[in-house]
Amino acid sequence: MTIDAATLAPRLQAAVGDTLQVGEVLGVGGSAAVFRARDPFLEREVAIKVLDPSLALGSELEEQFLQEARIVAGVEHPHIVPLYDAAVRGGLLYLVMRMLPGQSLADRIRSEGALAPTEAARLAHEVAMALAAAHERGVVHRDIKPENILLDASGHATVTDFGISRVTGRTPREDAGVTSGTPSHMSPEQALGEDVDGRSDVYALGVVLFEMLTGRLPFEGRSLTELMAKIISAPTPQVAKLKPETPSALAALVTRMLAKEREQRPTAAELASLLAEARAPEVMLTPRQAAWKKRKRRLVIAGVALGSAAVVLYGVYRVGVVAFRLFFSSPGQEPTIFADSAMIPPALLAEARAEGALQPDEPVKLVFIPGGRTASDAAFFTDSFVVRRSPNGARRVLLKGAELGVNRAKLPSDTALRGYLIVSRGKTQADTLYDDLGGLDVTRLLMSLYAHRNELGVKDK
Repeated sequence: MTIDAATLAPRLQAAVGDTLQVGEVLGVGGSAAVFRARDPFLEREVAIKVLDPSLALGSELEEQFLQEARIVAGVEHPHIVPLYDAAVRGGLLYLVMRMLPGQSLADRIRSEGALAPTEAARLAHEVAMALAAAHERGVVHRDIKPENILLDASGHATVTDFGISRVTGRTPREDAGVTSGTPSHMSPEQALGEDVDGRSDVYALGVVLFEMLTGRLPFEGRSLTELMAKIISAPTPQVAKLKPETPSALAALVTRMLAKEREQRPTAAELASLLAEARAPEVMLTPRQAAWKKRKRRLVIAGVALGSAAVVLYGVYRVGVVAFRLFFSSPGQEPTIFADSAMIPPALLAEARAEGALQPDEPVKLVFIPGGRTASDAAFFTDSFVVRRSPNGARRVLLKGAELGVNRAKLPSDTALRGYLIVSRGKTQADTLYDDLGGLDVTRLLMSLYAHRNELGVKDK
């Protein structure tokens, strides 16, 4: 049964009373309609999502709807649409949320087809961070799809409709053996009617990422039964075969996300970290580029080391030599480096600003996260300072006019070579930013810092 928005609008206005002024309908789906509204007291526009009145959910599901809304409202994250209110009034269940200008990811895919891998990875990373925050509070979305991913005016992803699918399914409840959600994005366990957890959301996000990279769904069927059978048992199509130019690391990650067994998928938090690594410019390579890089890697590193000896990397010959030795003696895990301010995840900056590590409008030129560590150990390079986050708090060191250096760590002779990064001002003042960097950390960081040396105001030694 199709929702009659014209009839629903006056009912919704009666339900919300004079607290909101209901305006035009923004969209109608299978189980809900969205209206534009204005809050006259706070003088702001909001969106109201009202569930189909014909669903006849019953008091138990109505309470479940409100309970999940309370939990979702407590999950504050820059990539989750803020929820202002939820109520059951006048026979209607509705949510009041922030009004976002822009379009949905579904609209963008319909108009543009497949997205560039860098853009697809960025959007998936933002959604993964939102899911990780929700899962930490025990909230599973159950219906991740492009229609539920909204793009704000800047093109960043925000997730909406947490918990809606649990109560709007037209089938019996999940614990009766039937699940809810959008069939094309269901995980195998959802298709089988089994209990779901956060890894079901990871699977659905894998479908979305597959769509963004290829412009098509991984599974389609002439009937719901055929579609469910494919999701449960058919081999998963490989992004690398459909789009050979897709970066290898990103294509492999999609395969992990779409694993039939949930135990083989990463959690949302793990996925966010993996996507951050996959987004790094040095990793975002096509298979051909990756093969070329692998063949030439030793020559490039040798060139960097020799160039360092000739005052290429900050004019400190020993930096290049140490980086060279560290690289081959102790590779370590790949670090995460955002060397382009446009590539830095907004949520990462928002988190650092929220804890006071960064000033509200402080521009960040480069972000460095050592291999194997999390964003809580990141270093933010601005035009004047380097801010080093740590579990014990943030440290801010003046960068203008300072000298950066990397030296071999003083470790036992039988220990693999490591390095530490210092910022020095004269012979007596020195701040150690990291005291245990691996070879890849050193090499990649030095190359990035050299490229930004003029912006950062770092002196040559």
